[in-house]
Amino acid sequence: MKFSKYLPILLILLCNSISGQRLVKTMNSGWEFQLENSETPETVNIPHTWNAEDAFQENAGYFRGKGIYKKQMTVPAAWEEQSVFLKFEGANQVTKLFINDNLAGEHTGGYTAFVFEISEFLKFGYTNEIRIEVDNSHDLDIPPLEADFNFYGGIYRDLELIITGKSHFNFEGEAAGNLIVKTPEVSKDKAKINFSGSLIHSEDSELKLQIEISDPSGKKVSEYEKEVETEEFSVDFNLNDPALWSPEDPTLYGLSAKLIDTDSGEVVDTYSTKFGCRWFKADPEKGFILNGKPIKLIGANRHQDFENMGNAVPNSIHRKDYQMIKDMGANFIRTAHYPQDPEVYRLCDELGLLVWTEIPVINDVTDSEAYHQNSVNMLREQVLQLYNHPSIVFWGYMNEIFIRLVFTGDMSEADKRAKIETSVKLAEKLEAETKKLDSSRLSVMALHENELYNTSGIADIPDVIGWNLYFGWYTQGLENLGKFLDQQHEKYPERPILISEYGPGSDSRIQTNDPKPWDFSEAYQLKSHVSYLNQVIARDYMIGMAAWNFADFGSSGRQDSRPFINQKGLVNFNREPKDIYHYYKARLVDEDLVYIAGRNFENRIIKKSEPVRIKVFANSENVQLSVDSKKELTSDVVDNIAEFNLNLTEGDHHLKAVSGNAEHFRNITVQFRENLLDNIANSPLLINTGSHSDFIDEETGEIWISDQEYSRSFGYVGGGTFQQSDNKFQGSASNIKLTTKEPLYQTMREGLDAYNINVPQGKYRISLLMTEPNRSASTKSIYNLGSDAQTTSEEARVFDIMINGKMVEKDLNLAAEYGILTAAELNYIVETKDNIEVQFKSSSGKPVLSGIRVEKL
Repeated sequence: MKFSKYLPILLILLCNSISGQRLVKTMNSGWEFQLENSETPETVNIPHTWNAEDAFQENAGYFRGKGIYKKQMTVPAAWEEQSVFLKFEGANQVTKLFINDNLAGEHTGGYTAFVFEISEFLKFGYTNEIRIEVDNSHDLDIPPLEADFNFYGGIYRDLELIITGKSHFNFEGEAAGNLIVKTPEVSKDKAKINFSGSLIHSEDSELKLQIEISDPSGKKVSEYEKEVETEEFSVDFNLNDPALWSPEDPTLYGLSAKLIDTDSGEVVDTYSTKFGCRWFKADPEKGFILNGKPIKLIGANRHQDFENMGNAVPNSIHRKDYQMIKDMGANFIRTAHYPQDPEVYRLCDELGLLVWTEIPVINDVTDSEAYHQNSVNMLREQVLQLYNHPSIVFWGYMNEIFIRLVFTGDMSEADKRAKIETSVKLAEKLEAETKKLDSSRLSVMALHENELYNTSGIADIPDVIGWNLYFGWYTQGLENLGKFLDQQHEKYPERPILISEYGPGSDSRIQTNDPKPWDFSEAYQLKSHVSYLNQVIARDYMIGMAAWNFADFGSSGRQDSRPFINQKGLVNFNREPKDIYHYYKARLVDEDLVYIAGRNFENRIIKKSEPVRIKVFANSENVQLSVDSKKELTSDVVDNIAEFNLNLTEGDHHLKAVSGNAEHFRNITVQFRENLLDNIANSPLLINTGSHSDFIDEETGEIWISDQEYSRSFGYVGGGTFQQSDNKFQGSASNIKLTTKEPLYQTMREGLDAYNINVPQGKYRISLLMTEPNRSASTKSIYNLGSDAQTTSEEARVFDIMINGKMVEKDLNLAAEYGILTAAELNYIVETKDNIEVQFKSSSGKPVLSGIRVEKL
């Protein structure tokens, strides 16, 4: 039987048991849901999004429109003497609530809470219909306009039903029921506390307000009681020798408030919150100062979605994420690019994570009064709803706001000037509103690497500037990071700065000992992060840094090695840690720690003359490594990494690393490339042609080894590594259709003459993996081009393939036969005495080969 059958009885029992006190319960289960373009409703639970699947499908263009939620609810007659509310923690992005077909409320914005009182629309003692319409359609007047993340639609956070007395603390409005706790003065000796808010006072009763403050142990340290005279209240408290909140000791005070009917003594409403005592500032020379001591902020950004769930994640996943962030030693988090679930900020308070929270004004601004007002409304809601959290030290309000302007080539100079003008005006409005609501915290915006932010004056508006910097990825040279920071600091010495984003993409399927930019290897991710950490930590003036991103996240426009996912995370989309997560633990955690890197690189296929390279992360001066419980080696730790070059035999080996009181184990298997063909009867030869990296197939566990030039056993003859653009991409950065093995096809050898494999006598299946990487490639036959033959033939890629002298493909045009950027696997059966030679001959353009598989039959 469905739970909903018993809902009316349960609500009546709950109502009778609370005697007028506040009741809060979730309304998450058993909603009838239907998209506007669907004829068939379904039953769903909240949190819910309709884009958990279609945002990750090829050419789908995830649905952005209206979804409708419906529910029947029996309302007890006793509620007529009370006030009834619905609270949304978040719904993206325009929400309309109907009770019995009457519009009960409307809200614009997808990332903050909102509350509607529904008392006047209810039929007490009867069944009522709730209908909620949520629309995530693109709207030029609602930020965000566009961004590198998905705008999932739906009621994706908890929905709460709240019942109070007729007199109650104020729920509706921008604060969504939050009452404000301020700490205007804090020192080691004393803290001043102010608690303020408003209430709804029924004319039928006299009320008194009762407030208690408890210390971190739960002991009452202050109290207040007074009859209510006005609907606004503001009460001051003093605390002596306050326990100070910090990442090392996140002590929290509690505040509880009651509204009491003076005649009956009945409690008609209650409110509780936690707060902390701390003070801080951003110094342009000394960095971030917390409670009088400098602290380097090191952490990550975090998006709120999860594999197969979109953004409709339960609180348990929020808790897991932030515990992982704290466990890696971080003290800082940026909730990019929007306010996140209320649970997130509670966790940051409890765990001790300093927070930059921001509104989703990102990439572009619409020059309209409505867009500006919606942005201001979002900022006000963020500040008023999250004010009490001691973890929050930055209010953010813009991210890379000129990036679209800079990269839009056809925008006129007049339009550019107008865009700059409206963006600066909006920044000034948001800054003024931030300081009006909260002058105790720091305002901040994030900029991409472009001088326009300085010349326009927009970078002078907030208290702190965050730079999103990708040297060694989007911009050349890891070493140029420090040069850029020093130039900015020298030019703007009064401006506190931090790095708000950094880091390359990485794919745990791609492994190499020779990392290069844009190869998406875990090794290059490690190299980049080590460099950034060293350069920032060496500069006292730097406030800190936030890696982009804690976890891989959904982005439907992405075409990296995993399409539709931004892969810059320290952990995968499913929160499986990459090597870099463990490196941060070694770098930031105080207790003894050691970790042998290479969870996804345990099978090493190397040359006989090549040592097995092992990296061990540790926070000690040296690491001891034993191999197969016999050989013991010691290596110094540099930048929290100990490196070992092991001369190992083929087969399985057991490694044990020791650092202080910590130890870690890993098993690895070694194979020599020279011997692969000797075992081809049992294991096929798999070559990731044109790549310096190994590719691990997650579906089969097979390893496609890095390419090599021909010498005695196997390898390419002629040609070069395909690069989509100079000094950037390793291969193609585009999505390859009809495969889940994109990295195999994205890298390739171009213009090769042959591929030789010296196999023993026998019968083999040869599989050639190919794709046409150029979007402009001609799909026409070179023999039927008409009058534009010369022009079009330059774009055509047409070649022959011969195996051991036998023609197997004549005038192959991959674009014409299989489509551009589409995976093609060509299979042939070959009998040979001692060798397989795959030859390529060009008719037009350069032949390409992405992978080759040789299997003995």
